[in-house]
Amino acid sequence: MTYRLSDIDIRLLHVFRAVVECRGFSNAQAVLNVSQPTISGHIKELEKRLRINLCERGRKGFRLTAKGERVYAETVHLFKAHEHFQNMTQELKGRLSGFLNIGVIDNVVTDPACPIIRAVERLNSRSEDVVIRLDILQPSELERAVMEMSIDLAIGPFDRQLAGLDYRKIYVEENELMCAATHPILALREPEQIRAAVRKARKVTRTYLEGRDISPMIGDDSQVHGYVKTLEAAAILILGGGHLGFLPRHYARHWVEDDRMVSILSEEFSYASDFFIVTSKNPRRSTIVQAFQAELGHALQEGMA
Repeated sequence: MTYRLSDIDIRLLHVFRAVVECRGFSNAQAVLNVSQPTISGHIKELEKRLRINLCERGRKGFRLTAKGERVYAETVHLFKAHEHFQNMTQELKGRLSGFLNIGVIDNVVTDPACPIIRAVERLNSRSEDVVIRLDILQPSELERAVMEMSIDLAIGPFDRQLAGLDYRKIYVEENELMCAATHPILALREPEQIRAAVRKARKVTRTYLEGRDISPMIGDDSQVHGYVKTLEAAAILILGGGHLGFLPRHYARHWVEDDRMVSILSEEFSYASDFFIVTSKNPRRSTIVQAFQAELGHALQEGMA
């Protein structure tokens, strides 16, 4: 007997997807705005209707079964198809309405060179019917999401460009070697003494850079004692006084102005990071995506004016 999805099934699948992406019933409460017992009841009802055991829950936490993994993957595919249909029908009516999916690297919000805030502002002024989903991801995650078409475009630094994706350079981010204002290296005055101390000091690097920020200027990574995924994590270790690390100039400015961070030999220990807009070579046809890309172009031109 063929199983036909009903409106109830669709609602239950929405709950199931939220639980999976929130990694458990408890975390999904805030997203779904319902109680944990209600969520549990919805999942049990979905399992009953599908006749499939989707997940295991208990003292060891939430975990999908193998069949649950498959149902989740197909659920994501189903909702993407539904989203695409909504976008297409709105565009046929000549309306700028539907979904826009964007991904960016963390903490671009403090960079005046980044055009994304201005582009979103311009897009919002054109239509109130666009739903924007924005994910903060690491560069490799951004590229994978564009390849899988779970996001329409991404903005970030990409040192190793992949076939199948288009990269368009849009601006440059300046990074400087930072330390806390309490770090003993600041007691040194001679550049050669500072260079020697930098080589020996404990350092922090972002994992996705694979040491490329440290090695070219400071030598090998034998003194790296901190590996982080985000700028915020790097800043915490630097402010803790035990680590040196590279941070974007725009991101560190607040702590520099508050005399909590200091740039070390900025003319020597600094590097530029190219930022790109990344899209698929075979993107979905969407008026919204085209409109947003146009607004990014206008925002970049405004920034250069």
